[in-house]
Amino acid sequence: MNDATRFLRLPVEPDQGLPQVFRCPVGDTAYDFALYANFDGGEDDPPETLYDLTEWGRAPQPLDPAPRGEPPGHLVLRVAGPGPAGPRVLFLRKLVVEPDLVHEAGPLAIRLVEATVARGNLNGSGHYGSRIVIGVALRWA
Repeated sequence: MNDATRFLRLPVEPDQGLPQVFRCPVGDTAYDFALYANFDGGEDDPPETLYDLTEWGRAPQPLDPAPRGEPPGHLVLRVAGPGPAGPRVLFLRKLVVEPDLVHEAGPLAIRLVEATVARGNLNGSGHYGSRIVIGVALRWA
């Protein structure tokens, strides 16, 4: 991978909630993406409660902020692509936001840019302020 690698944004729709499944072409091939959150959030939190899965703690809240500590969860991405005997899993892993971290999934490069998930978007849809940005690129052309 070189510095000229151009990442395109995956069509994640945060308002559709998690888990989420979609098909997306990258280059000349269509891949199946499945995204979900592995999460230990408060069941009594209001739907607008935001959790920053990239930081060690919750995003700022209108009420008492959570104490600093481990993040409340993380995103998991599964990528399937064509194989000789049908679809095959190329990637199944926890995503981490780090500027220089690029995950390899067969011919694809994947980078998590932003992961803020609202309580209301865990197993539910609606506009609660979730923001999920994942970039994808071909590792070689």
